Parts: sequence; structure tokens; C-alpha cells
Amino acid sequence: MALMAGVACMAPAASNAGDEPERLSLTDVANAFDDAALRVNTAPATELARWTGPIHLAISDAPGMSTVAADVEASVRALAAIARVPVTRVDWHDQRANFVVHASAATTAGRSPCRSAVDWSEDGRMLHAEIHLNLANPGRIQRCINHEAMHGFGFRAHAHAALSVLSYTYADQAQLTGTDRILLETLYDPRLRSGRAMGAAASVACHIIAEKLAAP
Repeated sequence: MALMAGVACMAPAASNAGDEPERLSLTDVANAFDDAALRVNTAPATELARWTGPIHLAISDAPGMSTVAADVEASVRALAAIARVPVTRVDWHDQRANFVVHASAATTAGRSPCRSAVDWSEDGRMLHAEIHLNLANPGRIQRCINHEAMHGFGFRAHAHAALSVLSYTYADQAQLTGTDRILLETLYDPRLRSGRAMGAAASVACHIIAEKLAAP
């Protein structure tokens, strides 16, 4: 899939994302989209995954979660605003909850990693997102929240080569970047239909990204 996206997006484009340390290129952003949205972990995806209905956000009331609940809700709402998905905060025990956030449990090695799990239908509708936050590492909690929330919006892999909160190469990147916003806008653009073959989706995504990078 990376090859298909790269071939379709050879021409460079100027960026209007002023918070980037260097100008974005069409090829780089298209490849980041391919890596993060058109893959599931390390395997090629067979469909996109996006929220098509409202998010019902539930945040655990377990000890420690009150200190991060506001940041969690702000992150999810910020992403949802870009994706144009409605969000309602619900009680932890509400049966409608489909985007749930709680603290990580310690592993046998004593670690409490940040992680997420998402579920989607065969036609690409996001059904459920579950985020686990490492409260034992407060210095990296904002990155943890934003990174895992991006997974919760349908990015099922990582854009390691890009300056992105989804990258492990830029492991200190805690806030969304210009690239992240474009990736999210592109994934939720109505022209990118879930039923497309992934090669066709990469081509459509390329054109959408090119428009966004060229916008004044």
C-alpha cells in the first residue's frame, strides 16, 4: 500500500501548517496517511475505520483518573471537532458508552503501558474504542492521551516517519501536529468512501491532502 500511495503523490506541496518546524511535502503526508490509516498494525487494511455515528465518551472514576479526565475529554472533543463527529460525555456505567478511557493495569513486569483497542465493522464503521492510560508516568500523560485518542478515531497503525503524535520516532511529541490534523481531516473527508479498495482510497486521499497543503 505504501508504494501505491507514493506513486500517486509524487509532487511536493507547500504547507500552511505554521506549527511545523519544516514545510510538509505531499509525498510525506500521503505516506503518513498510508502508514497510519491504511494499515492495521503491520498488515495492509482491507477497509477504512471511521466514526459514522456519535461518540459516547465514558471516563473511569477510578482513583487517579480525576486528575486527567479534563485533558482526556478535551483531547477527544478536539479530534471530534476536526472529524465532525458529535461527542456526548456519559457516565462510566452508561450502556451507550462506545469510547471508554481508564487507567492501565500493571503487568507482571510492573509496567502500566498506554495502549488502546478498537473495534470496527466490515463496512468501516467504528464501533468501540477503549483507551488505557499510564497514570504512573505523569510527564508523558498528554502524549499518551493524544496518541491513543488518535488510534480511537480510526488510525490503527503508526506514522513513524512523520512528525506526528502517532510516531515513535518522535517519541516526545505530545501535541497534535499539522500533519496529524491533515491526517484526521483526510480520513473523515466524505470523498473518501469506506467501500473503496485500499489502492483507490490511497489515490483519493492523495488528492485530498494535496488540496489541504495547497490551501492558503
